[in-house]
Amino acid sequence: MSQQPIAAGRTAPGEYAPAGEAQGELAHFTADEVAAAFGADIKRVERAMAGELHLAADGRIDSQQAQQLAEALLTDLPLAEREAALMRLGAFTPRPDHAGGFGEKAPGEESDRIADE
Repeated sequence: MSQQPIAAGRTAPGEYAPAGEAQGELAHFTADEVAAAFGADIKRVERAMAGELHLAADGRIDSQQAQQLAEALLTDLPLAEREAALMRLGAFTPRPDHAGGFGEKAPGEESDRIADE
């Protein structure tokens, strides 16, 4: 698991990637990386990988599978904290609570508070 900043921001004129959506689409993770990012015991992660995903302890998971594990392992945490754990892992993290913000509208429809770049 890398300690790089979470990618977010403008990706192209008129396009914006919320935190977590500009990373990890093709990434794969080990049980050790998941345990560290989720703050969970490695044995618990390995059992979840076996039970939820039918993978061996040395298997690797993708971002979608990491989302499944977050739902299984972090059920007692609010959505924002589960998303934060996925972002720490470096997994693609869709933001269901994200409704839109500055820099996401088509040119000409954006607020005049954003200066043209």
